[in-house]
Amino acid sequence: MVAHARFIKQLTSSRLYRPDGTVETTKDPAVWTLAHRGYSGSGRLDVWVYASKKAAVQEGAKLAMACGMDEDEQATQLFAAGRYEQVMQRYEDTHPETHLLRVQVAFLQTTNDPVPVGL
Repeated sequence: MVAHARFIKQLTSSRLYRPDGTVETTKDPAVWTLAHRGYSGSGRLDVWVYASKKAAVQEGAKLAMACGMDEDEQATQLFAAGRYEQVMQRYEDTHPETHLLRVQVAFLQTTNDPVPVGL
């Protein structure tokens, strides 16, 4: 587990704004993920874990380029300029709604965590 400790960060899981102006922030252990669903894999969702948001976004942009965005002039310009999140957005904008390419936080659950209401 120590070798993978650099992947797990304490990230903001909620922020409560009180009427008196105070703000209560809660942080929980989480990892940065890159999720992709495209033409390959019969619609399966592939998810990878990265040590940082920056690494996940860069890899997401590389994946977008490998999935055909290298033929899209706007995407190639954005990629060359290092605007990786916009490359990923361009991928989603130019593909069917069933496709996705996103970077997001995944919070770790423990056996001590309460089960969400409704499950």
